[in-house]
Amino acid sequence: MKTLLLENILTAMNIQPNGKHKGIRIKTVTYDRFEIRSHTLYFRWNNREVPVERIKNYKNVFIVTDTPFSHMEKLNPEQIILVKDLKDSFFKFTSYYRHLFNIPVVAITGTCGKSTTKEMLKHILEETHNVQATISSKNADYYNLSYLMGIDENTDVAVFETAVSKKGDMTESCKYFFPTIGIMTMIDVDHTDKIRSFDDYLAEKAKIIQGMNNEGILILNSDDPYLSSIDTSKFKGKIITFGKNKNARFRIKKFQYDPSGMTFWMEYKKREYKGYIPGLGEHSVYNAVASLAAASLLGVDIRYALKRLSSYHHMRSHFQIMEGRNQITLVDDTWKSNPASLRKGLETLSRIALPSQRKIAVLGRMASLGKYADEEYEKAGQLIAASGVDILITKGFIAKDFQKPAIEAGVNPDSVYHFSDADEMKRFFDSFLIPNDIVYFKTGGNDSDFDDVIEYLRN
Repeated sequence: MKTLLLENILTAMNIQPNGKHKGIRIKTVTYDRFEIRSHTLYFRWNNREVPVERIKNYKNVFIVTDTPFSHMEKLNPEQIILVKDLKDSFFKFTSYYRHLFNIPVVAITGTCGKSTTKEMLKHILEETHNVQATISSKNADYYNLSYLMGIDENTDVAVFETAVSKKGDMTESCKYFFPTIGIMTMIDVDHTDKIRSFDDYLAEKAKIIQGMNNEGILILNSDDPYLSSIDTSKFKGKIITFGKNKNARFRIKKFQYDPSGMTFWMEYKKREYKGYIPGLGEHSVYNAVASLAAASLLGVDIRYALKRLSSYHHMRSHFQIMEGRNQITLVDDTWKSNPASLRKGLETLSRIALPSQRKIAVLGRMASLGKYADEEYEKAGQLIAASGVDILITKGFIAKDFQKPAIEAGVNPDSVYHFSDADEMKRFFDSFLIPNDIVYFKTGGNDSDFDDVIEYLRN
């Protein structure tokens, strides 16, 4: 964080500082009570208890609140910044802080591919730029303030995921980051437990356009039918497309599967480029090309960017292939499971498996589907059969919903199993697996049993 003068922060929030506020430096801004230390501005969300006794041990701690709190009389009056609307004051601060820095800010959204595209772009940039970015897939709104405060005088570019799990998420994220470049990877059913309809979910994602004030650069997957339906008529900036579509600005010409990654050919401005990205699957190529498009628009030479991508370290548990014991192959794709990511995972599994290998899919539940759950499990069961899965194993009572549609679509019922815990699965695998099997793990439930079983089967 850049050190700020308290009087400037208060002025930005339309608060008249008094004499005792002047000249005081603020080094931490937070809404987490446990981050309070000397020279902190603390925004008191949700009427939380203020740790007054601990605050008295620090120097220059100021509390922004819209309601009184217990024992506030024990603090100096100038430490209490009483406001009418805490949320309004807070976002006046985030706008003030963000606009202290005239840097490009990339916001990445979509149902799948956000984290990977972000990590690829970060990897391309970080050798020559000071990059502030989302950490791993930690993209919940709780982290937004710390990511914003990570921007300082040395930051050249910021790359953030802007996730959507409920209404208002996209608008709020943009009030932190004010992106200048937006990337939309692809859209499919997800988080429809809290956003009741898919149309509303799509509309929430599309609010990135409004969050960019209809300006800047918007990078869109031209092959995604849902993205093609978004109204961009009010967008005054530049729209850049990527995909296999012949009219895509960054056009994927072809790609091929290699043992541990994808070789692909891309056309841009009538020139063809060849690249390689660690990580298997057609979706990996789309993510790579999206990151290349952003990097190019940030002034990075494409050939340099392609060279950087070739050394990218694939994310853990994102179709991560590892050697198992007794000559089996394990695929850990357990970071997330929704209809789109399961589809891409099964498609990739069917592409890489050898004819001699038994394809074993071990599936936990898909998360956050709401009223679309029955329909999506039906589709997934059909996809399991179409992907040529030989053995279907489900874990947990919700995941059992994969079984009936998969059997109806052609999976042998004698090759379908269900388990409730890791120990059951381990005992089964001890007697069932044979050399050359490929075992694909997928769950959306943050289920530690999957980690346990995968570790058990590793070489």
